[in-house]
Amino acid sequence: MVYARTKAAAASLSRLVQTGEMVKEYIACVHDVPPQIGDWEDLLFKDSRKNKVFVVKRERSGVKKARLEFTRLSEGEESLVRIRLHTGRSHQIRVQFSSRGYPLVGDHKYGSRSPKTEPMLFCCCLTFPWQGKTLRFELLPDWACR
Repeated sequence: MVYARTKAAAASLSRLVQTGEMVKEYIACVHDVPPQIGDWEDLLFKDSRKNKVFVVKRERSGVKKARLEFTRLSEGEESLVRIRLHTGRSHQIRVQFSSRGYPLVGDHKYGSRSPKTEPMLFCCCLTFPWQGKTLRFELLPDWACR
């Protein structure tokens, strides 16, 4: 997470997010074994009454395009994946993996069968240009260091 100390910095950071210059990467633990690599594009619809998001087949009012890329880091009953978001939609990672049969471990809203009570999803890296330099901040959660 990045915090701005001034309004000007906040505006600059917002612009980086909107233009795609801020790269966000995540680590997730998912059920089963997804492909080694992937580049998934879907149409997502958010049902605000249920606070749930669904993959849909066609564009219509309220539907937004979502894209992510990933690499599988380990495989087994639970697999680790590293994900790069190209869009930042509500519940995007959770929905896109679950819709293909790989729900996040601990994410019962989207199909996990694990006794864990929280989705195993962690923003592990932010990269963005700032004042003529490229800044990169990276940290892995303990559960990803196995």
